[in-house]
Amino acid sequence: MPHFISKTPFCQTNCRHNDLYIMEYLVNAQFKNLRILPVMYDNQIIFIRCIERKDGFLYKVDKLTKPNNLLKIKEILQFLSKDLEVLTHNLHQTNTKHTKGTQTGFLINQVNLTDIKPDLIEIGFGSGRHILDLARNNPNKIILGIEIHAPSIRQVLNSIEIYNLKNLYICNFDARLVIQVFESRSVEIIYLHFPIPWNNAKHRRVVNRDFLENSFRILKSNGYINLRSDDLEYVRDCIDEVLTANIAHFEVKKNGIPKIISKYEQRWKNMHKDIYELHLFQQNLQEIHTNEQLSHFDFPMKLDDLGIFCNQKWIDKTNSVFISIGDLYYSDSHAQHKISVAQITFGSFYVPFNTFLVLEENKSLHYLKYPLNINSHRLAHKFLCGILTETKLHCKKFQQEKQKKEKVK
Repeated sequence: MPHFISKTPFCQTNCRHNDLYIMEYLVNAQFKNLRILPVMYDNQIIFIRCIERKDGFLYKVDKLTKPNNLLKIKEILQFLSKDLEVLTHNLHQTNTKHTKGTQTGFLINQVNLTDIKPDLIEIGFGSGRHILDLARNNPNKIILGIEIHAPSIRQVLNSIEIYNLKNLYICNFDARLVIQVFESRSVEIIYLHFPIPWNNAKHRRVVNRDFLENSFRILKSNGYINLRSDDLEYVRDCIDEVLTANIAHFEVKKNGIPKIISKYEQRWKNMHKDIYELHLFQQNLQEIHTNEQLSHFDFPMKLDDLGIFCNQKWIDKTNSVFISIGDLYYSDSHAQHKISVAQITFGSFYVPFNTFLVLEENKSLHYLKYPLNINSHRLAHKFLCGILTETKLHCKKFQQEKQKKEKVK
């Protein structure tokens, strides 16, 4: 990850550089050596973390807010470091062959994800051989690739521009959440080729009961999940999951000949490993739940202090969701625009969602990056609103009682 360590901190806040606007530092309420420097770029806010250490000041991008454009991250850090005495860094210019597509409209974020109506979905497309072949051979179908590996995303976005593809979109998000967004009975095939088996950490796997239910909800009646793997333990566990769930039937092939061979499959073939292919078809359709109507993730109340909710965790056992709010970061007293932020993790235990809560100077509260319109996020947001309202009423009652006692004295 791009970073640098300087002898002194960056101090030129509230300034512009090309298409960047450098805002004012936010200070950690507990640990004064931790700060966040917000940077406005392309209508989004990127957090640069500043950590004061014995050997200097470490600057790096926050992983929750980092853009996919690696060159933009380096540009920001290079600007911050240009007038400082830099002790060490890794901001050298790199090969730019996979950076063309980062500014195209084919990289979809969670805000406009519902605007895409995909016919075919591939989860974890890696080098992109398979998904690019799908797009080139199916020009009349909308194809969505879901990937969290930034170099793979840049490589495929670059290929989209080179081949002038108009039907392939990329989403950098957790696939287990993304598939819950789309309309029922709208997708033809979901491809899942050579996922990491996670045999020693099976809770991290994509395929489980929730994934199957959510996938079959969005698949058409004749649609299916196409899974390929070289790991026999993983394949057997997937089959066991299907049999236990009783919502699907399947076909198994061994060492078939695919239309396109991915980089990883070619590697396994060169090692003379067996390749297994599963086609998972839905059944018992009446058991599969449907998606709810769109709801908005707004906060109806004004909030005086975000800090009273920080470093706490709440669990709603009835709906199987939780909320965890981390450290408070706030503007100092001399800031022109005062805000407070805190990282929040919430949703289901199976696949939690991470973002920041932002409390503005006018006491309005909002998410930095908004949750998805899925059941676990709706339930968690409703749970959070209840906590905020209840705590605010409790604090108000406490203040009123305190004022009464002071009057009596």
